[in-house]
Amino acid sequence: MSKKSNTVKIAQMTQLAVLIAVLAILSLSGLGLITTGIVSITILHIPVIIGSLTLGPKYGGVLGLIFGILTMVYATFRGVTPVDMMFSPAGGHGMPVQAIIMSIVPRIILGIIPWFLFNLFHKVIKKEYTCAAIAAGLSTLVHTILVLGCLYFMFFTEMDFSTVLKNIFLTVVGLNGGLEILAAVLICSAISIPLRRYLKSKE
Repeated sequence: MSKKSNTVKIAQMTQLAVLIAVLAILSLSGLGLITTGIVSITILHIPVIIGSLTLGPKYGGVLGLIFGILTMVYATFRGVTPVDMMFSPAGGHGMPVQAIIMSIVPRIILGIIPWFLFNLFHKVIKKEYTCAAIAAGLSTLVHTILVLGCLYFMFFTEMDFSTVLKNIFLTVVGLNGGLEILAAVLICSAISIPLRRYLKSKE
């Protein structure tokens, strides 16, 4: 490995470690989850998206996995609402496998797709900040839909399909989904592009 390649690797691992630390602090302190009524608004998706946009889908997937594990830990020991407890394998609902799938799979996907969305839009839109904002917003939207889909189809199977779709739509366009998407668009685009350029300068 050349000296330049080694420098890039060190910079990447340092950034990954910082993002993992941010995830852990936000999750374990409760600062990354804001409870509103029966649901919790999260900003934990932001470090995951930043990691994907700057480090690529592999590291993004790792961050998504950690996000999912921290979600289960928080739900198990600090869950407040009934929905929070559904993310815990020990939440008293008798469906631990479903809880693990819902906590882990959408988070890993969240860590993978921003990189590909950014590169897809960058072929058409040359402005990096715009591409990052679009990728962050769409990734958050997909993540929200996946989590809500798991929640409804795994835990509320008795609900009518049209009712499920209505609830998913209302949550996505409502306070919960709207604030998460807005936060991702503003913060991820502002942070990820300078980090991408910094890493590129190390190559």
